[in-house]
Amino acid sequence: MFGLGKAASATKTRTLRQETGEGLGADRIKAMPTVVPGMLAGTKVATAKGWCPVETLTEGDLVLTFDRGLQPLRRVTKTRSSTGQNVPQSEWPLFVPKDALGNSQPLMLQPTQPVMIESDAAEVLYGDPFALIDAFVLDGYRGIARLRPEGPVETIGLCFDQDEVVFVNDGALVFCGSVREIAVEDLLSGGLLPGTYRKLDADEALYLVECLETVDAIEDGVLRDPHGGQTFSALFA
Repeated sequence: MFGLGKAASATKTRTLRQETGEGLGADRIKAMPTVVPGMLAGTKVATAKGWCPVETLTEGDLVLTFDRGLQPLRRVTKTRSSTGQNVPQSEWPLFVPKDALGNSQPLMLQPTQPVMIESDAAEVLYGDPFALIDAFVLDGYRGIARLRPEGPVETIGLCFDQDEVVFVNDGALVFCGSVREIAVEDLLSGGLLPGTYRKLDADEALYLVECLETVDAIEDGVLRDPHGGQTFSALFA
């Protein structure tokens, strides 16, 4: 379905900026994707029966959630998109290499799928080490790259009694909504998601990713730590 050789460039240089100007990543925000959030067919979800392809799940199946253990699925939706040469790059799914997001297996994400990131940077910046961000802001981070679909893309939405975060592909964490009606526009606009979780808006998420890249570069020895090995919080003193 996806041509791995057609990945858009994943080596995008970002600078840790202290002032936002027009807003971080303004060019990306102008091209914000509008595809329906959800998991792509082939994604493996942690359930009471083990790791199961998301497309095989049905209402009533017990899925392992991040905060509330095993929870029953209340609704499963499936959307099949048509593809063509004119699909804008902002709509392409993202290929997530092994271990980029804690996933022990490679992963494909819709650009509008909220994912949970755990980091000291998130706690320093936003008061919580766990942050929900849209997948599209991760383009270029740890080898994550957009891939042009080579055929129709099937997106599966999982809904629970409450908003949940679930485990996929042996370690990554993705958001799933509740059975309450939610407009797609609400999911794309950022801010509070219905229920427990708050999704960072695009500027917040892009800044967080830039901070994570800076920390990775320091740990890899690409950049010198200007604080001489002090804790990460010192970067924001």
